[in-house]
Amino acid sequence: AEGLEIDTTPTQGGAVGLPALAAGQVQIAFSNIVSIALGVKQNLGFQIIAAGAGTGDSPPDLAGLVARAGSNFKTGKDLEGKRVAVNTRNNVIWLFARAWVQATGGDPDKVTYLEVPFPQMTDALKGDRVDAAFVVEPFYSAALASGAVHVAWPYFTIDKRLPIGMYASTESYIKANPAVIEKFTRAYNKGVDWINQNKGSEEWTQVISAYTRMKPEQIKGLALPPYDKSLDAAGIDKMTDLMVKHKMIDGRPDAKAMLYRTVVTP
Repeated sequence: AEGLEIDTTPTQGGAVGLPALAAGQVQIAFSNIVSIALGVKQNLGFQIIAAGAGTGDSPPDLAGLVARAGSNFKTGKDLEGKRVAVNTRNNVIWLFARAWVQATGGDPDKVTYLEVPFPQMTDALKGDRVDAAFVVEPFYSAALASGAVHVAWPYFTIDKRLPIGMYASTESYIKANPAVIEKFTRAYNKGVDWINQNKGSEEWTQVISAYTRMKPEQIKGLALPPYDKSLDAAGIDKMTDLMVKHKMIDGRPDAKAMLYRTVVTP
């Protein structure tokens, strides 16, 4: 509808696509606020052009902390000396695992965080390679179905409606191609409107099933993140303050400068 031809390429996570963005190998990347903020602090010139997904208003959330059946973990204090699976260190899941441990009475430095890909976390629990796992959907539901027990909703414990995933480009590409960025964002926001209006419908279920190759009955029970069309500096500041607190960055970047006009509410 916008006259754009888009070629897509998959990455293994939000942090992986950003070096390609910085190198000009891709022009737009779906990433996360932690990786983007780290890149901004490294003067890589990233700007957020479109919103993506955030944390919810109430549980269930799109990611949860689980443990083996019979475990009695309830607080971060209970996890001191234990092993927690996170998909990657120094990123969103790792950051919120630490924040939850601290917010619930534990010392995050006394917990061992092991990198385990989300699809392998359930097996890591069963094999006693980790004591708990912070896992996203649909692997969270799969973990519970296999006998794991729910421990906590770390995102919700820390705050509501925090920005997590988003689309970024570089200042140089945006400056040279403002019309392309405008068209891409309009097209993306049409998709957001459709998803929000049709969430849970038969057509929506079929679209998600075709993309993820999950069975429709699996999809209908999943917790879904809110999809937004705009971001504000206050939400970005909350996330970067959390990064500063856990010594990921030395001082937060300018949130307003990180947001291109296409993602800011007029």
